Amino acid sequence: MFHQRQLQAFVRTAELASFTRAAKDIHLSQPALSYLIRKLEGELGIALFARNTRTVVLTEGGALFLGHARRILADMSLALDDTRNVRELEQGKVTVAGLPSVASSLLPRAIAAFRKRHPKVTVVLRDGLADQVHQWVRRGEVDMGLGSPLQRDRELDFQPLFHDDLLLITPPRVVRRSESPWYGLDQMPYIAMAPGSSARHYADLAMEHAGRQVAPNWEVSFMSSAIAMVRAKLGYALLPASSVDVFNLDDITRLPVNMQEPREIGILRRKPLHASPALEAFLRQLRKQIPPTDDPAPDENGSASPA
Repeated sequence: MFHQRQLQAFVRTAELASFTRAAKDIHLSQPALSYLIRKLEGELGIALFARNTRTVVLTEGGALFLGHARRILADMSLALDDTRNVRELEQGKVTVAGLPSVASSLLPRAIAAFRKRHPKVTVVLRDGLADQVHQWVRRGEVDMGLGSPLQRDRELDFQPLFHDDLLLITPPRVVRRSESPWYGLDQMPYIAMAPGSSARHYADLAMEHAGRQVAPNWEVSFMSSAIAMVRAKLGYALLPASSVDVFNLDDITRLPVNMQEPREIGILRRKPLHASPALEAFLRQLRKQIPPTDDPAPDENGSASPA
């Protein structure tokens, strides 16, 4: 099939009506330009020019092909410009999925920092439960997901980033350093996240590890709802530590929970791995935003220090 240089030689020769001037214009020798046009004519199976010693005139087929050649060259130029812009992050799009806990904490910070560096790249955010994030990544609906591994999945690659511990949040109370964070909660209702969420899965594991056989009194879908219920003194809840920094919890007691299996948060991508320049840049920015992993410790008064 003909290539860009052949089309350039043909178009400039037709526009200038001269092999000599066209060759000089596109920095070729005249024999080289003539060879490109002969090769193009051979591939098309028609003569493009009616040649004589004085003028270069387009044939009927040449005149018809000229418009096509110009459009093909314009499309080639646009494709090269678009590719260059994507490479240089002058355009592009990244679609990211995340669990509610990271979609309300880590991801907004990462997106804001990324947009500041690359304002012409569009970032789309989807938030959903663990099953949804996995499905979106598996189906290729998003470029990457940020969440927890549910089970071994041969279609997905998981790159761990940090451990997200749980915080026990309760109405205001004092817990001495020598006491268990669960002290005094036997008669207090339990506010749980909805089944199927990653936060609920790890909360169940933490409760089991603590030897607590407690059925939830309430099950809510949003962390804001759980916090509002705790603030209203309706019970206690277990929430991911990564998410609580977006809420005002000054009037709520927060205590770290010793987890036998901490929740692991990482990058989920579909195999085989491929990353556009925009996604590679976003992943670099995301890793710079990883929060500290130190658990909040009780303060001098026995209450948990602010998260």
